[in-house]
Amino acid sequence: MNKYSFLLLVAALLVAPVAAHAAQFSVVGPRALGMGGASVAAVNDSTAVYWNPAALADFRKVDIRISASAAVRDYAGLNKTWSDISDIYSSGLSPASAVDLQKLLLELDKPDAVSNMDASGGLLLSIPFAKSAIAISVLGIGYAEVIPVIDIVNLNTNLAAPDSIANNNSAATGIGLISTEPAISLATSLLDDRVFIGANAKMIYASTFISSEKLRTGDFSTFVDNLNNSETKSNKASLDAGILVRPIKSLNLGVVGRYLNSPSFPINGFVAEQTTGPQGVVTRFVSDEIELKPQYRAGVAWKPLDNLTLSADYDLSKNKSFTERTEDQTVAGGVELTMLNEVLSLRAGAYKNTANTNANVVYTAGLGLRLAAFRLDLAGAYDFKEQEAQASASLALMF
Repeated sequence: MNKYSFLLLVAALLVAPVAAHAAQFSVVGPRALGMGGASVAAVNDSTAVYWNPAALADFRKVDIRISASAAVRDYAGLNKTWSDISDIYSSGLSPASAVDLQKLLLELDKPDAVSNMDASGGLLLSIPFAKSAIAISVLGIGYAEVIPVIDIVNLNTNLAAPDSIANNNSAATGIGLISTEPAISLATSLLDDRVFIGANAKMIYASTFISSEKLRTGDFSTFVDNLNNSETKSNKASLDAGILVRPIKSLNLGVVGRYLNSPSFPINGFVAEQTTGPQGVVTRFVSDEIELKPQYRAGVAWKPLDNLTLSADYDLSKNKSFTERTEDQTVAGGVELTMLNEVLSLRAGAYKNTANTNANVVYTAGLGLRLAAFRLDLAGAYDFKEQEAQASASLALMF
């Protein structure tokens, strides 16, 4: 296949419809996190395998990198609320505590009441040749979500009533996917380095998990144990692709598409469901699939100075969570200032999930240190409202 046929293939994949369900677009790597998660057009290291494989042909350096990132979002305050609910039940219900319990349960009965997390880590190697580049990588990416399923039938604070809150069957359901993604990536430049195209071919070795636990009788540690015991393993091949366009020397425009063939993975376990019957919430065994629908993101990066980069990203796809309880469509922006020939790099940014009314603006910061060919990068993110936090670190050899 010649370069121009490959360009047409990549373009066709990237203009596919973008109204599908997908996992949240994770922030991989500390440089990206420090810049607010805006990296589709700004990425300049081997994490381009994730952010935009086309960029592998742009920075043209050998990059050997170990990276790790983790993010936690607790829009529901579920962990603390579950603990408070357990304390009330274990202490014995009274008319006063029944009222408090009712308030706690109703606080969780909201559409966006979700706790979720994602984590990533791996080893990446990129090697340039001529006007192209090849990369070999193994990325581990995990997604998990916990949602409350509230029994709205048994909420009566009259403890002698048949529908007493003492018989409430509210539960928490957890669902997750952990994948290991070995990939081979190829990128090349066209039109005098004005257009870069790239793609990943990868296998996804996935473990899926799903389980439910009653808030009244269970606890968080038992819940996690049962979730781990529900593991189902499978594997599928998948494809990512990206384009980077440089209309002028200081400006990059990029688009990336991930999981373009919508790989799906079986999932088996017990799930709590709301009913109108006297039990309020019942648990049943399900055998289903998690489908990773394509994720699409666009980005822009501008370098007004050689040592200053401004970047912004936006999710073109509105990505529904595995439970379809919430959606994610993030807008992100960031800045990087390098000093002393990249001996020191300072980064800052912010992002917001515009599709979730409970999501706050999250502020990010990071730094990079270079000693000869060795690089250490660190970054963190926080919303200052105790709902969302992220951290990331990487160690690299770049030459």
